[in-house]
Amino acid sequence: MDADSNLLLHLTTAGDLLRKGQMAEAGAEIAAALRISPSDMRALNLLGLLRFQSGQVDEAYAVYSRLVSEHPADPALRLNLGLCELRRNQPEQAVVHLSLVLRSEPDNIRALSYYGLALFRAGRLIEARPILLRAGQHELVAEVDAKLGSQPSDALDFAETPSLKPPRIVQPLIEDPPLPTAPPLTDVLAAATIGEAPAAFCLTSDGLLLVQVVGHVLLRGDGVVASMGTLDFVPLGSEDDAEPATASLFRAEGRGSLILSPQGGRFTPMSLADGEELLVTESALCACSSSLLPKPSVTPRAEGELPCLRLVGPGELVLRSPSELHALMVRPGQSGYLDETCVLAWTSSVSMSRDAWSSDDADGHLICSGHGHILLSVTASER
Repeated sequence: MDADSNLLLHLTTAGDLLRKGQMAEAGAEIAAALRISPSDMRALNLLGLLRFQSGQVDEAYAVYSRLVSEHPADPALRLNLGLCELRRNQPEQAVVHLSLVLRSEPDNIRALSYYGLALFRAGRLIEARPILLRAGQHELVAEVDAKLGSQPSDALDFAETPSLKPPRIVQPLIEDPPLPTAPPLTDVLAAATIGEAPAAFCLTSDGLLLVQVVGHVLLRGDGVVASMGTLDFVPLGSEDDAEPATASLFRAEGRGSLILSPQGGRFTPMSLADGEELLVTESALCACSSSLLPKPSVTPRAEGELPCLRLVGPGELVLRSPSELHALMVRPGQSGYLDETCVLAWTSSVSMSRDAWSSDDADGHLICSGHGHILLSVTASER
């Protein structure tokens, strides 16, 4: 029997044994498969499933984190990673992964149920209710209604929430289109609040930003509290083709991880699809893919217009704002009057300039027109 046939035999036997709950025997078959092909996705997936069913959730999470990084287009692997995040009591990270599964498989009721449960456990009750209703989770819908109706100050009681079923056994996908790493700009701007975290930029439970560098990314020089790996840092302000206004940005090159602090504010990761443009005030941009700013310099603007950085997709970015980010629609024929301190970014079809009629140079108000969106953040003192 050749190696491929022998590998397939071990995989098939291991899958059957796992379904029967014969863990020790399944583990021996998986080990035999991995000796033949240590990086085989099917064998590693079965290893993750074995560890999950054996209660070794952190070990299962390590397996699926590796698999998803190597096969980001496989929704079944991402679903398994999302279930591990739920079992590890990381509902916000589970929301990210399960939402991406549903982009690929919108009718996957199992993924829909766990997505609703993740939103529920993250305390995002208004978002969770229609998802749980669609998934047929009527007991959880009743709990959401009770919570929204009573508005108690204590934490949610999850004692009666259904236990997680094991991850599913998957086969590799062939020529499947890749999943997006984050909601595209056109999607997130349709909502009142900006959306989920992309893969390269992840938020921790306490609001820190974890940046995974493979190659290079652009970052602000302030807020970095730790870095690990083999990274070099090149200040962009020292390059001949960079304007002085970009001196706060630097390029992190190599392979490793960085942790950034929101410094009293909050991070909003998002992405731009191919050809999408976003104009960002330099102080609001915390990090981005290098592809978004091939020449990192402040875009020259006409007299009175607000200086900004022009980001052109595809790529990922993170904005840092004093509070939650919101999108304001600007329609043709309308004009807006805005507090400059609240404006972080706007789409390229919107014109943004300082109020030419104000006699006070420090007035701090802007006039906008066009057709698109403006991203705003309001501090507590301004509400």
